[in-house]
Amino acid sequence: MKNLMIIFCLCFLSACGIDQLDFEKSKWNESVDGFYKFRELMANDLMENHLEKGMTYQELTDLIGEPENFANLKENSIGYTLMEDYGWDIDPVETKTLMIELTADSGSVALIVL
Repeated sequence: MKNLMIIFCLCFLSACGIDQLDFEKSKWNESVDGFYKFRELMANDLMENHLEKGMTYQELTDLIGEPENFANLKENSIGYTLMEDYGWDIDPVETKTLMIELTADSGSVALIVL
């Protein structure tokens, strides 16, 4: 009985992990009512396996599309919304954004998730 409880607990804990998806351009840009269903789940694979230091702006936008326009970004930075949660309010209570800093010659040099 004790072993059965341990197995049950391990299965439960492993099911609580964050789902991750492999990056797919079509799913990355898929949105419903302005919400991106898959971006947050693909962000890790995108950063680890697809974005490379030194990519040109054109290579970047060919891969993941045009960035959103955000106010108050520092110069040479672009952003992609990963998720927004509005809860029960009209203002977002939580947001996650993939921020990419570019060099003057448009090569990406840093990836920051906010």
